[in-house]
This record gives sequence, C-alpha cells and structure tokens, in this order.
Amino acid sequence: MLQKNMKNVILLTTLFVMFSVILSACGPKEPALDIDAQKTGFAQTAEIQATLTAQAQPTATQTPLPTATFTPTPEITATPALTNTAQGGTTATPVIVSGSDAAAWLANDPPDKTKFDPGQEFTVTWTLENTGSSTWTTDYYIKFTFDQQMGAPEQVFLPYPVPPGTNVQISVDFIAPETAGEKRSEWKLYNANDVGFYDFYIIIEVVAAGS
Repeated sequence: MLQKNMKNVILLTTLFVMFSVILSACGPKEPALDIDAQKTGFAQTAEIQATLTAQAQPTATQTPLPTATFTPTPEITATPALTNTAQGGTTATPVIVSGSDAAAWLANDPPDKTKFDPGQEFTVTWTLENTGSSTWTTDYYIKFTFDQQMGAPEQVFLPYPVPPGTNVQISVDFIAPETAGEKRSEWKLYNANDVGFYDFYIIIEVVAAGS
C-alpha cells in the first residue's frame, strides 16, 4: 500500500513537471526587436524636427549696401604771385582771383591840362569804375608805367575793396617838372597777381614863371 502511494506521488509529480514544461513552451514569446525599423523611425523623427526648426526661424533678408557716389571736386586755378623771401629770392604764392578784371575811367581831379608852376606840388585823384566780375581787393594797385613820373611813388595800393559795379578814388602826389610844357604821366591798374589790365593817365601844363 505504501509502495502504491509512493508511485502515485511520483507519477503526479512527474505529470506536474511535464505539464509545467508544456505550458512554458506553449506560452506567448517576447517579440523580437526590429533594429532596422527603429533606425528608420529615429531618422524620420530627426528629419521632422529639423524641418519644424527651420520653419520656426525667420528667413534672413540680405540688405543691399548703398552704392558710393563720386562727386568731383571743382578745380580752382590760381595764378602765382611773386613774394620776396629773406634770402632775396622769390617764391610763388597763389592768389585766387574770382571772375574777370575790367575797368573804366570816370574822371580825374584836377582835369587834364591844368596849369602848374615849375616845381609846384599837386595831387591827382582818379576815379575808376569796376566793370568786371571780380572784386578788387586792397592787393590791387596802380603803377607808373611810362613818360613823366613827376616825383610820384612807383605804385599805390587801392584804399578799400571795390565790388563789381562800384568805383574807387585813388590819389597820387606829384611835383611839376622844372621845365615848361605839356607833361604826361602813364599809369596802369594791376590785380593781386601782378597782372595789369587797364591803362590811364594825367596830362598837365607847366608854365614858366610870370607867364
């Protein structure tokens, strides 16, 4: 009886073990991981994220640089004037004269052929009009050029600026010659560059004493 029970126990145990093994073999298997599918999914996800990021960022617009415009500088031509140096030489100093120089004689006082005694001192005042387009500055001057200088200075500068359309009065001191007769003194008007542009004169009569 005891042996029969032992056999039954052993049989039941064996059946239980076998049944357990069969159940384990028949149970659902864990799904195998598809590595390629995972890689494809990761790549698609990354591509979608990159597209969304690019759409979210504003598109850069290139601003054109301004084009440089060249403006020519007007040329000014200056005629050099000569200036004395300490060594006795000369150096060119440009003096700009705007416009053109022109003049006209209006009057002189005393009038031409006024009579003077030999050696008599007298003053002549010329009235000259600026008929050009430049302004005569105080660097303009009149200069004795020909015939009788009659004790007058070599040159006399203008006393004030003379704009176009106005006139200037220039006075020069003279001494009548000792010899009788008609005397003429020629003068010229010069600009600041020592360029003469207008001639004028004075004529007097020197009379002998007692005439």
